Amino acid sequence: MRANFKVMILLAVVCGGGAVWAGGRWLDNASAARLREIEAARPSVTFGTLVVAAEPLRFGAPLSRQAVREIPWPDGDLPPGAFATKDDLFKDGDRTVLYPLEQGEPLFASKLTGPGERAAVSRLISDGNRAVTLRVNDVAGVGGLVLPGDRVDVVLTTGEVAEVILQDVRILSIDQMADEKSTEPMVAHTATVEVSPEAAQKLVLAQSVGSLSLVLRRAGEVRAEAFRPISVADLTTARKTENAKAEIPPTPPVTDATVWVRRATELTQYSVPVKDGGPSRLVTPPGEPVGPVEAPSPPSASIAAGEPQ
Repeated sequence: MRANFKVMILLAVVCGGGAVWAGGRWLDNASAARLREIEAARPSVTFGTLVVAAEPLRFGAPLSRQAVREIPWPDGDLPPGAFATKDDLFKDGDRTVLYPLEQGEPLFASKLTGPGERAAVSRLISDGNRAVTLRVNDVAGVGGLVLPGDRVDVVLTTGEVAEVILQDVRILSIDQMADEKSTEPMVAHTATVEVSPEAAQKLVLAQSVGSLSLVLRRAGEVRAEAFRPISVADLTTARKTENAKAEIPPTPPVTDATVWVRRATELTQYSVPVKDGGPSRLVTPPGEPVGPVEAPSPPSASIAAGEPQ
């Protein structure tokens, strides 16, 4: 009886182990077959190259083969304006950087000059716009904190009035510096801005009739707001109060007062002149005799100002 029990346990262990091994083999084979199906259905991708900057490049920097490198890129998916190889980049001549490039950033034709051309601010101007240079100083130029690529408002000051004449104007260059990646503040004498042809005429005329100041805008702000001209009268509250008082006509002074006199049962109203806040006393004209002094009024007569009693 005990021997049969041992045989049955042994057979159970063997059968269980064989089932686990067979199941694992079947799952492995099924997984491998599924992977082969996925690989067969996946489209084949061939890789080419893409030219990127090997180091940070700034405005006006000449390109060389050492300043760029090629990285793997899916063939047939090249971005418009990009270069696949260094030979494509330099085949027609040397190029110069127009817009700042960081390390690893792809090189696009729109950010470079044409073959053999020099870097100039004129290539940074958008279609239909113009570039105008403004005279600035350490105050009008926001203390030298305005840099190429910033956006500003232009304020015209004439006499005692200041008015915002242009908003959201792009700075192309400060003096001779047009690098938008520059972080060093500089006190400039000129600022070149990009505006429409009509706005360019306004700026040229404004420089001849008053002084211009730049007001730095927050980065990314594009909303235009309505501003009213500000005059000297808007600067202090005291001046506003004086102007308000000047507009109110003065109240004419009271020249007469009404006096009621009661004599016995008779009530009489008199209008007498006012002098220094009260009725004026009677003065005898010069040259006339002074009459006798009248006796005081009897107790029955009373004088009351205002309403009769």
